[in-house]
Formats: sequence, structure tokens, C-alpha cells
Amino acid sequence: LSSEVSALTKAADETPPVVSNLSIGNVTSNSATVTWNTNEEAYVQVEYGKTPSLGSFSGLTNVSAISHSVSLKNLSGGTTYYYRVMAKDPSGNQGLSEILSFRTKDGNSDNNDPDASFKLTQVILSNVSNTSVTINWTTNKTSYGFIQYGMDASLASSASESTQATSHSTILNGLIPSTQYRYRITAADPSGTQVASGLLLFKTSDRISEPAKPSSDAIFIPSVFEGGRFRTNLGINNLSKSVANVSITLVDKDGIVLATKTVQVEPEGLKQINSVAHFVYDNNQGQEIEGNLYLESDQQISAWASQIDNTTNDPSLLLSKRSGSTKLVIPSTANISKFTSSLVIMNVGFSDAQVALKAFSTSGSVLGRTPTPLSISPNGILTFENVLQTLGVTNNYGPLEITSLNNVPLIAISRVSSENKAGGFFEGLTYSDASTLQIIPHVVDTAEIRTNIGINNATGVVASVRVKLMSREGTQLAALPVTVPARGLTQINNVIPQLLKKNATTNVEGYIRLESNQPIFGWASEIDNKTNDPGFSISKSHGSNKLLVQSTANIGSFKSSLVVVNTGTADALVDIVARDVEGKVNGEIRGVLIPVGGFFSSSNILDKLGVNSNYGPVEVTSTNGQPLLVSSRVYSTSGTSGFFEGQSME
Repeated sequence: LSSEVSALTKAADETPPVVSNLSIGNVTSNSATVTWNTNEEAYVQVEYGKTPSLGSFSGLTNVSAISHSVSLKNLSGGTTYYYRVMAKDPSGNQGLSEILSFRTKDGNSDNNDPDASFKLTQVILSNVSNTSVTINWTTNKTSYGFIQYGMDASLASSASESTQATSHSTILNGLIPSTQYRYRITAADPSGTQVASGLLLFKTSDRISEPAKPSSDAIFIPSVFEGGRFRTNLGINNLSKSVANVSITLVDKDGIVLATKTVQVEPEGLKQINSVAHFVYDNNQGQEIEGNLYLESDQQISAWASQIDNTTNDPSLLLSKRSGSTKLVIPSTANISKFTSSLVIMNVGFSDAQVALKAFSTSGSVLGRTPTPLSISPNGILTFENVLQTLGVTNNYGPLEITSLNNVPLIAISRVSSENKAGGFFEGLTYSDASTLQIIPHVVDTAEIRTNIGINNATGVVASVRVKLMSREGTQLAALPVTVPARGLTQINNVIPQLLKKNATTNVEGYIRLESNQPIFGWASEIDNKTNDPGFSISKSHGSNKLLVQSTANIGSFKSSLVVVNTGTADALVDIVARDVEGKVNGEIRGVLIPVGGFFSSSNILDKLGVNSNYGPVEVTSTNGQPLLVSSRVYSTSGTSGFFEGQSME
């Protein structure tokens, strides 16, 4: 026995922090810094807004202190803002300041400052047709100018804008359809000082009712439905710090242009267009439309679609593609009592594609194949409501291989639908993405959600795979050796209880490492136990330092989770920043420490960042260079969901 010891315990801390010395400083046209002290160490954030009801939040700091400084960014110029600060001590007691106000500087003050540098402030395209375009450009001082343009860098044509103003609208006529043009704006103020833009781009529209001619910079959404069963919403993320002018072209199943429209997306913002086919195709409201989209922009963008079942409002999420491949694999397709799989194949080449399909069983044997090649027109699509049934396969499931017999690039997607009209998308994967190490960034086992995983063998040799369940701290919780037949599929249902050898719900959350002696793919299906809605996420072989989750929500019945896995060799320091649709920061947490091999997770990331009744993209950045994997599940109170996987921004 040890010797006896005694100690006096402190009473529970029930006193909130006291805020003092509250002040505002460094006020500009778009930012301000709030500073204050607390009488004890506390975590803090600022609530602010354009009315005394406030409504916006800075991120809650993740280090406690007694001296505090929080910067408010992306504010509007010449605007009165109201704010108060919140402080929470380590015991959870929260203190609030009174509501104060400040006013940002006039955002147009440069116009009144004769010494301010002369500059172009904005360039926006409008009225883009197949033979003309309007270029709207503004300067911070009264000016006149001209636009040089042409199909190459020589810029052989020009149009003048002789009226002195700060806002200009220049129309370029006599252009060639389906053609990419370069242009430069040169402006001069009354003193003769000149300023020129860089070399910019636009593309004239394709002619309606003629074959589509997307440029080499186009990105594709291979499936758009608008009708009795489905509707399709489109999201466009602007990855640049300038306004993006985005041309959206709707193409029918045969590759013929139906309509086109140009929209603007704010810098680092998000543009969401509901029922996009009807938005683009004005003359066909109420009609059923089936086709695809391609998008072209003068800035770097990414895009995604949400194909929504009109009966259940189940959103299946589909990411855009920039290029295709001549051989693709759908990880799993089904034609069984509870699940069926559709298929859409898009030709992104310049000539007709000759395509063959081959369905495999989980053991790798061939279940069915196309007897003769299938033909797809350039920029056209081929669709199957139940692809395995078309191939003569019933009461079975397994991978599907898609081959372009004449080397024309393809992209493909397959929607797995349950009998109660809930589903999710598998995207066609290229064999070059298979590897001996794959990471599935999230698995969970609760009363609400179960997780199945699948492992696809990309080779003609049996694969030996070790399935490892990893913890938040980066430790191994369990492991299981499995084999995957050549060209086959091994599926593990309720993977966490299987790995932990438990018969009951485990309430465990983690991620999966797949270590194999042959190149493989991995995937997870997180299934809502109430609706049996399967949301699919695909494994990755490596991470990135900066990733984008294209849309997250904390609004109405929709919420978004976030999982960040550290795949590096050291602890990762991570910044998580939420933006609204206008690209303004509306919540952030910085310096999140994720152990090597560990992960961070939140069931409602925007709520954690202090963002309510809003939605928008989230950026995840490793500030010390450790690679990350990111996954986000968008889910509704009705039990339907879909996945956004973090897209590299490097």
C-alpha cells in the first residue's frame, strides 16, 4: 500500500469571463480588427452584421488567452457594422460584451483621391452569342480606352470606347461561332496615364441545333435530367480571385446544342442554379430534357451537379470532369431485389466512339457483355436505366468495365438506386488510379448510419489486402486480411463491427487503410438505417496540401459533415475556412492539430465554424505541408444524403 495523501478540491467554476478594453482598429473599406481582454483565459469569437441583430460569426479561436485580436474580413465599403464579442472559459462559462458599432471606409474612396493609382477594377462578359459579345469593364477613375482582340496573340482587331467614364460597355461584333478569342483592355485617364489588362479569353457560343464544339478548357457534367422523376441542380465554384464569366451549354443525347447561357460567379464564390436545364433552355419550360452540359470560363472553375429524385428529394452528387479515358471501371453495379444501377456514358472526343461493356461478378467471372460495339456521337451520351438487365444479368452485382474500342475518350457515371428511390453515384474510374495503398477517409457505425466498404482488384492476379481501421489519434483499432479475386470485388458489410468482432452497434468512427500486394480501388457506402439511402465515397491513394469542399450547408433541413485525414509523416496544422456564395469568409478555425495518421471530424462543420442559416464552399489547408484527404457528407433530416470529396486546389 502507498502512504496516505490528501488534497483540497476547488469548487466548480461557474463564473463567466469578463470582457474589458474592447476596441476596433485597422478599419479599411473591407476589414477591421477587434481587440479586447478577458480576466481569465478564454476561447473567443466575434458576432457581427449590418443590423443590431448581427448574424455573422468569426471562427471560434482554438487557443485560450487573455488578450484577444480578431480580424473581420470581406466587409462592404462605406457600411455601418454592429458587433459584440463572446468569450468562453475552459469550464464552458460564456460571457458577452454589449453591442457596439463601427463604419468601414468608403470602398470608392480611390475615385476621390487624385494620387490613387489608376487601375482596372472589374471585367465582366454579357450577351455572349455565337457572333458577338459585350465586355463590361470599370476603372477606379474616369477614363476612355479600347479593346484589342483576335483569335491569336496578335490581336488584329480593335474596338474603341471614347466616352470618358468609370463604367464601360464595349460590344464586339462579327465574331466566328464556336471560337476562342483573346483580348486586352487598355484604358487612359484624362492625364494620359494608361493601364492595360492582361491577356484575357472568351469563347463565342456554339450554334443552336448544330454539333457541340467545346474548347480544350471545357469541363463536363455528363448527365442532366429534367422531368417527372429527376431534376438537376448545377453548382459552379470560382477558384480564382477575379469574377468568373462562365458559359453553360446544354447538349442533347446526340451531341447537338440545345441552348447556351453566360453567368458570373463571384471571386472564390459559388453559383448554384436550380433546375439548370430549364434555366439554360428558356423555350422548353415544363418539358422533359435529357442530355449533358459543358462549361467554359475565363477563370479557373470547378463544377458539380445534384441530381435529385423528385419523389424523395434525395440528392445524388456528381462532380465535373475535364477529360476522359479509353477504359473505365464502375466499382459496383447491381440488379438485385433491393438495388438497380443506371449508366450514362459521354463521348468527350471529336469523333464517334465505339464502346464495349463487360459486367463482372464479385469473383471476377464475366456475367454479360455487349455483343456488338455501341456508337456514341461526339459530345453525345448513351444511357441505360438498368445496365445489368440490358446485358442479361439478373439477381447479381459486381464491377462494370467500359472500353472505347477506337481510343476515343469517355466519361461515365452509374446511379445505384434502392427500391424506395434513394441512391448515389459511382463515377467511372481509370485503372491508372489504382494503387497498392488506398485510404477510405471515413467509416462510421451508429444507430443512425452503417458503413459498407468495397475493394476492387484492378489486375488479373488475386490481391491480398489488409484492411485496417484507424482511430482519430492515428492508432490502429483493428485489422483484417482479405483476398480480392482477379477483376473481382470483395464487399464487407457493416465493416466496423466486422473488424472489431462485435455483434452490437459500436458507436465507433474512423477511417480505413487498404494495404495490398496488387493495385486496387476502395470505396465506402454510408447508409442511413432509416431510409437505406447509400451515399458513396471513393478511396484515394494520396492527399493534397489544399483542398476544396465545393458546397457545405447549415440551412433548413440540410447539414454537412467534414472529415480531414492526415496522410503525412508528421502532425498536421490545418486551417478550415468557410465562404459564402459571394466568396466572403463567414467562419474559420485555424491551427487545428491533426496527429500523424489521425483525423479531425465534425458532424456539422458550419455550425462548428459559427455559420448558421447559410451555405457555401469550405477550404481546408495544411499550413505545414502535410498531405490531407477530405470528405463531406451532405445530409437532410429526411435521411437522404450525398458526398463531396475534397478536390485538390494545388
